[in-house]
Amino acid sequence: MMKYTTRQILMVSCLTVMVVGGCSNVSKDANSVSPTSSTVPTITEVATGPVGGVTEDELTKLTYTDQQKKDILIAAQKAGLKTVYIPTIGAGPDDSLNLVEVDGNTLILKFVRQAIAESAEEIKPSEEVGDGKTAQLNDTVNGKWIPAEKGSSVNFLYFKLDKTYVKYYSSKPFFEQDFEASARSMIPLE
Repeated sequence: MMKYTTRQILMVSCLTVMVVGGCSNVSKDANSVSPTSSTVPTITEVATGPVGGVTEDELTKLTYTDQQKKDILIAAQKAGLKTVYIPTIGAGPDDSLNLVEVDGNTLILKFVRQAIAESAEEIKPSEEVGDGKTAQLNDTVNGKWIPAEKGSSVNFLYFKLDKTYVKYYSSKPFFEQDFEASARSMIPLE
């Protein structure tokens, strides 16, 4: 059985409406109503939405099991983090936590669509990279999009929450707006 994403279903539905509407024998008299561009989204609008790949309402509300929370807290302690943050919104409609790892003094949360590294020490790129653009995450936190390192085609989002440095990244292409929405949703795990 094939599993379709919300975005795929929306695109097929939109195409179906456009094809059926354009090919049907609907009367064009004064009483008939035909959709206008303001009432039927274009393919581009459906594909991109206001927050990149999907609308903000379609981004997955992340939930964590008690065991996942416990694993995150234990890993954060091993990494030397006093405060660990978790997103409450995923970076896409099917996002969920897959794996919790510790690499030295860095906690790594691996999700379906993103990975988040957190450390009490600055997480620097492995090489010198140019300046990236700024991302306003909330009233007090600005993130920065760091250009891709050699061997990667994907930029990463970097910011600091209180005393914790955070790096959002992925090995696959993504919509920056989806990562920013997820980053804005981060809360301390207690």
